[in-house]
Amino acid sequence: MNTAYEEYEFAATRCFHREKKRELLERFGTPQEFIGEKDDRIVEAGIIDKNELMSFRQEYSSPRTKENYRSFFADQLNGITFFYDGDFPEQLKHVSNPPVALFIRGSLPEPGEKLVAMVGARRCSDYGRLMSEKIAGDLAENGFSVVSGMALGVDGYSHRGCLAHGGRTYAFLGCGTDICYPPSNRDIYEQIPYHGALISEFPRGMAPTKQSFPDRNRLISGMSGAVLVIEARERSGSLITADMALDQGKDVYALPGRITDPLSAGANRLIWQGAGIIRSSEAIVAQLKMEDASFEMNDLEEEMKKLNLEKDEMVVYSCFDFCAKSIDEVQKVTGMTLLELLNVVVNLCNKGYLKEVFMNHYVRNVPV
Repeated sequence: MNTAYEEYEFAATRCFHREKKRELLERFGTPQEFIGEKDDRIVEAGIIDKNELMSFRQEYSSPRTKENYRSFFADQLNGITFFYDGDFPEQLKHVSNPPVALFIRGSLPEPGEKLVAMVGARRCSDYGRLMSEKIAGDLAENGFSVVSGMALGVDGYSHRGCLAHGGRTYAFLGCGTDICYPPSNRDIYEQIPYHGALISEFPRGMAPTKQSFPDRNRLISGMSGAVLVIEARERSGSLITADMALDQGKDVYALPGRITDPLSAGANRLIWQGAGIIRSSEAIVAQLKMEDASFEMNDLEEEMKKLNLEKDEMVVYSCFDFCAKSIDEVQKVTGMTLLELLNVVVNLCNKGYLKEVFMNHYVRNVPV
């Protein structure tokens, strides 16, 4: 049998879990070397027992496995990448219990692609829907790609908002990539592989389970430079993703809501615990441009880095150029309160970075 079949079967088998698969690859090198090894040598390694090996051998030679393999690769959009392959996402090598292999329908992110996760309530409010689509659309227009889980609610609306604005988006599934779950997201399930990828640790034909969703959350946060929580109840899978992001050293931002609204309880708690506040779509885009050191900086950002400005000063300074702009124009972009904005503008004027040319209209003025 060819190399691709051996890799497919090793990645797809449920005879042993990913931890044992990883140990087997560390011991034997590749799926081909493991499969070609003598049974007694494999059992002697002490990673899997004789019964597990026998089950794998039977599965390997079964007509059903061969048909699944043929069906998987009959679709040219499908592929598999192992953790030792050059195209395996570097970010996912460092998550807790990293994947041994990923099943992909579409194409993985390019190196240096700017990835932001958006997660939230499945039964989100109209406000959650509008903000998910708005933020995802603005991210797409500013060169960011959106990562989510294609679930009902915020996940689905985030993918849609990104796609509607010509962006790239990546969905980590809690099932095989051949299964559209939930079925109501068929529209984005069909679109995403042409504008990003459907990605899963789980093999073809595997239905979603209660555990598979929180399991895939570590990949959503792990792939991304930051995580945005749009709406979340006090106990929510979105909070699991946020916690994993914090453990991974990622920035977490949350959309505030009414304290009487159960859908906002989880997001509000994140803010109370120190998460960044999503004040507006424009503000979070500007913040992400400044915050994520992995994002490629353009000439203006390099200039601001040299100027050694504070974060809020960077955001405001970037909104001005050498044509006069009013305070009202900049406030719409930053989402700051008028008082906050005026304080920053005064500081920038005192430092010589801005100059008032007529009442409440300013231009950039890099000091000598």
